[in-house]
Amino acid sequence: MPITFGVSDRPAIETVEAFVKDAKLVRDMAEGEADKHKLWFRGHSKTEYTLAPSVGRPHRYGGRVSQFNESAERELLHRFRRRAYPSDQRVAQPGYALFLARHHGLPTRVLDWTANVLYALYFACMEYCDRDGHVWAFRQRGYKDVLDAFDLVEQDEAALFASEPLRVKIVHPVFNSSRLVAQEGGFTLHSDPQTPLESLAGKAFSEGNLDIQQLYRWPVQSRYKPAVLKELSGLGISHRSAFPDLDGIAKSLWQTEVIWNGSEDAEPA
Repeated sequence: MPITFGVSDRPAIETVEAFVKDAKLVRDMAEGEADKHKLWFRGHSKTEYTLAPSVGRPHRYGGRVSQFNESAERELLHRFRRRAYPSDQRVAQPGYALFLARHHGLPTRVLDWTANVLYALYFACMEYCDRDGHVWAFRQRGYKDVLDAFDLVEQDEAALFASEPLRVKIVHPVFNSSRLVAQEGGFTLHSDPQTPLESLAGKAFSEGNLDIQQLYRWPVQSRYKPAVLKELSGLGISHRSAFPDLDGIAKSLWQTEVIWNGSEDAEPA
């Protein structure tokens, strides 16, 4: 029997407290359901950003732009696997390489999410304080068919890159970085990375190929971003906690100084 998911719009975010309360309300909506699971979150600092995996988005460099098709995606991952050998000391299987490559910035067909609602809000506010953003969340449909990273590693390349049947699968990752651990990260694997997740609402999926029960969207207006960032900083949510390495420490030090002691910027950025 075909299954679908929908998109629900939630109230605009003005404060951390109000947002967390509403996220809890959304989570608690499932309390009476037999199949109740936690929410996964993602923050976008611009409303025009879509829930498309990175390989499905246009990429610009040196005055040129390219949209990667499946053939280019495979070739990029092949080249990454060959060149990553000196650092990883093995020829990575495609499923494992998919996560390793995404962690280091290569466009792939996985989309990253966080189980921590505050980090999603931080990512929605950390850039472009003159632009509106979004926090997205989805409720997980069930655990039975969710892919473990080790299951994904066992898939052959043909299955990994198969465009049919249409599927959006949750993948619990190998926690191969302190960043993934800190952010309580998870992923969705998309058979059609060119189509944003929100555009698939109402589309029919076959049983076992859709791990999303419902998608939720909270707008965050630009005028509230500075105050929200300051609230989050006071709660210990900063670049340092999201990225627990020397780069994260260095960036959060000056950001914290600016947000608590700086003057209002006449030219928002």
